[in-house]
Amino acid sequence: MPKNKKDDTSDSDSGPDDRNPVKKSKPDTKPAAKASATSSVTNKNGEEEWQLDRMRKVTVSEFRNKIFVNVREYYEKDGQTLPGKKGISLTVPQWKKLLEHQDEINEKIKQF
Repeated sequence: MPKNKKDDTSDSDSGPDDRNPVKKSKPDTKPAAKASATSSVTNKNGEEEWQLDRMRKVTVSEFRNKIFVNVREYYEKDGQTLPGKKGISLTVPQWKKLLEHQDEINEKIKQF
């Protein structure tokens, strides 16, 4: 059952900006700051990360003996790049399920 805006008391850590409609924007054509999407670097936590664009990265990590694929936005503060609130952590089965649908998703993207 969809939530009413007045009753929306979600515990989401991404804040109220998730409730706004998604704005369509031009694709980011700027090159990635540190690495391309096809190569990885090791971050200060020893995790391998892939840069999607200037402030979005993908990492694979382990938490409580489970492996997660994390897609997260980052921000800069005092010269450091830090993880932001916005992102998603997928379990391995969820990641594989997403990959199973990649052809269908790509076909849908072509329609726009």
